Amino acid sequence: MEEMLTQLMEQEKQTVEKYKDISQKARSSTEHDLINRILAQKKFEIETLRLLCSGKVPDRFIAFGTIIEDEVNFRESPSPSGSLMAVLSRGTPVILTERRGNWVGLQLYDGKSGWVFRDYVRVND
Repeated sequence: MEEMLTQLMEQEKQTVEKYKDISQKARSSTEHDLINRILAQKKFEIETLRLLCSGKVPDRFIAFGTIIEDEVNFRESPSPSGSLMAVLSRGTPVILTERRGNWVGLQLYDGKSGWVFRDYVRVND
């Protein structure tokens, strides 16, 4: 299965490049917007394939996201007093698995799970 997923991911990456070329040739803002919607969907598909290839699929899934601040505390529990597990950098890809008040549960691509304050994560479109 992993080999097939990897092949699909490579195909999707090539397709994304073709859509980017088409986007540059769009004749109207509507065409451009429609192509960008396709690109967003393709990026979601690639992230999903990447997750499936990792073998570390979480029990829950809300969305893919990205850390948007320079240094974000990744905690064991949804609280400022929760044990610090790591500090995440801006641009770190994450998987949102849960929401609890002002906190979001995340899984990293290496399989580690923890919590960050919700304002530090952007949900990918």
